[in-house]
Amino acid sequence: MTGSMSKKLKIKYIAIIALVTAAFVAACITYMFVFRENLQEDNKIYFDNVAVEAARSYESELRSLLTSAETLAKLFPNFNTMSEAEKIEHLQEVASLNDTFYDLVYINANGEAISPNNGSAILSRRSYFEMALKGVPNISEVLTNDFTGTPVNVFAVPSYTGQHITGVLACAMETADLVEILNTDTFGGKAANYIINSDGVVILPPNKDILGLSAGITPFESIEPNSDEPINLTQRDAHGNFTFTHDSDTYYASFDAIDANAWIVLTVALLKDINSVTNNVFALVMVFTVSFTVVFTSLLLIFGVFTWFSKRRYNEVVGERDYLKYTDALTEAPSYEKFIIDVNEAFNIEAPGKEHAMISMDISKFRTVNDHLGHDEGSKVLKKLADVVGRNVKDGEAYTRVSADHFYILIKYETEEHIFERINSIINDAYYDIQEFKLVLLFGIYKIDDVFMDLRSMVDRADLARKTIKDNNESTSAFFNSDMLSKIREEKKIENVMESALECNEFKVFLQPKYDLQNRSEIIGAEALVRWFRDGKMIPPGAFIPIFEKNGFILKTDRFVFEEVCKQQRNWLSHGYSMKTISVNVSRMNLYQPNFAREMYDICAKYEVPTKYFEVEITESVAFENLDVLTRVFRELKNYGFHISIDDFGTGYSSLNMLRNLPVDILKIDRSFLTESYDKRANDILSHVISLALALHMKTICEGIETKDQAELLKGFGCDMAQGFYFARPMPIEEYEKLLYSTATAK
Repeated sequence: MTGSMSKKLKIKYIAIIALVTAAFVAACITYMFVFRENLQEDNKIYFDNVAVEAARSYESELRSLLTSAETLAKLFPNFNTMSEAEKIEHLQEVASLNDTFYDLVYINANGEAISPNNGSAILSRRSYFEMALKGVPNISEVLTNDFTGTPVNVFAVPSYTGQHITGVLACAMETADLVEILNTDTFGGKAANYIINSDGVVILPPNKDILGLSAGITPFESIEPNSDEPINLTQRDAHGNFTFTHDSDTYYASFDAIDANAWIVLTVALLKDINSVTNNVFALVMVFTVSFTVVFTSLLLIFGVFTWFSKRRYNEVVGERDYLKYTDALTEAPSYEKFIIDVNEAFNIEAPGKEHAMISMDISKFRTVNDHLGHDEGSKVLKKLADVVGRNVKDGEAYTRVSADHFYILIKYETEEHIFERINSIINDAYYDIQEFKLVLLFGIYKIDDVFMDLRSMVDRADLARKTIKDNNESTSAFFNSDMLSKIREEKKIENVMESALECNEFKVFLQPKYDLQNRSEIIGAEALVRWFRDGKMIPPGAFIPIFEKNGFILKTDRFVFEEVCKQQRNWLSHGYSMKTISVNVSRMNLYQPNFAREMYDICAKYEVPTKYFEVEITESVAFENLDVLTRVFRELKNYGFHISIDDFGTGYSSLNMLRNLPVDILKIDRSFLTESYDKRANDILSHVISLALALHMKTICEGIETKDQAELLKGFGCDMAQGFYFARPMPIEEYEKLLYSTATAK
């Protein structure tokens, strides 16, 4: 009986132990799967962060190249007035200052291109030219050089004469060189970065093309996303990730939009590479977990060992991630993220008698290093240079290789001579350590006067100083000075006060009368113009309008002008005056506001002024940005009863299709047609433009009339209206009222 009970008790205990063991093992296995899943999600998050950093690096490089092109474009203010030989000579001179692009092509407003290397051509149909001519710096997709057959990318930027775009500078770079500049080892060299457009077409493949996609191929035609959710690449801030299957392998992709032609950087790696460390940890954990089932007495011990091992391995994984995040894969120098941390720590360390300087360093004409030695040897040169810089950085200082041959160095110094000593030390060490090629190093120096300034501003100042250096076969340096940021400071000054200026009524509306050419004494309307008076002085419109258009404040300014005009029209209506149409200029930003036309109508309704007393002016160049949007907005404005005019007609590539489709009432001919009043060809064009407008039942007005001869010429051609200093300058509303209604009374 006792033996039977003991046996039953033993069976009970065994059953309990078995159940406890099974429950414990099940809990361990569940925990391991959850642990692995969380770690894999962390891996993906980390990979997404790495992809974002790669996208920012690409964006920075492309922006830097566009900035270089814009700098060169400023050297062509009067290019169109030169002879053919002078143009070639000037292009060659500018090209000699440039070590970034292999060819510079200047294209005038008619699309006639000239190159010091390849002669002339007609490029008016090139999309990069059309965008740049509208004031939009852009980068072309991969094109084929018409002369060499080499794949190239074109950095196209507008060239200005005064405030007007008079041409386009197209700076060509071989696609292979651009890929090399952008090339970066991402995720320990296991990931590939593709630049694609919003249609998913590959613009630039990487050197390491793990999917076998060349430029022009759409990857989404050959890969199978493992999700039913659509991948949206059309948004300006497109960002996301997905897994997909390609050639029986599973990949993970992260994409992020960059501020360059609405391009997107698509970073791809094998999912097994991303999870390789995680899988190793999981396999080891499973071995331990299975072992728990063998001997119950060792369960707690094994679990303790497992917990310790898992924690240690997890720390190793985190440490490996930190290494990848904070170390440049090519040179093993600190990454930019580590540089940010090191700089903050450097500023927190007491250094009596010491100041800090930010140095921007690169190799002059580094492209020739790769050309002579090859990219592998060029990478070795960069590694040696990074080692040289690292040896010259002391405690409490910092450095990083930010991209290609570009380094940032934060040093402590006492005098300027001390800075030069530190720079010479780097130059001398590089001379002795790097025998493959005689490097010419360039240093831009910003002596930091405010340690609380954001790091981006510090390195930007050092970069500005470096970019002022001209190559002269010697290692050179330049200090940042305040003159380099005078324009930026002026813009900032305006931005700091623009809101308060609007609240304090510093903006005033001026009116410039429009006259009937057939009866010059009759004022038939006016154009509303904004003027800014501060501290008793008028700020020129050219000094603030472009800034407002760039930062979006132009929306408030346009609304202010229109509402002020509405108030005045209401006042004149209340006094029973004969009403005249007032035209208001509308910035392109308004056209993309969803309820723009309705808001204009609501303002008129607020002051009980009929919309027929207003004319909305849109410049011709805006019309070509998005004709579909413009057509929709114009029709909405016409439905509300507004008159519509095309301003500056003739300054761009005027399209007969535009005139056919847009519901335009008035064609405002640009003053440039009047520069040579006795030029028969110009006069023939002017006459035919006016005749064309008449045939399309449009009124015509010409601006910028300064002489009697110009007025007589336009009258003879049948132009309806005129505006310019010959008739009247822009004036305050009070003076316009006095001029208009005293004239009307006198008649």
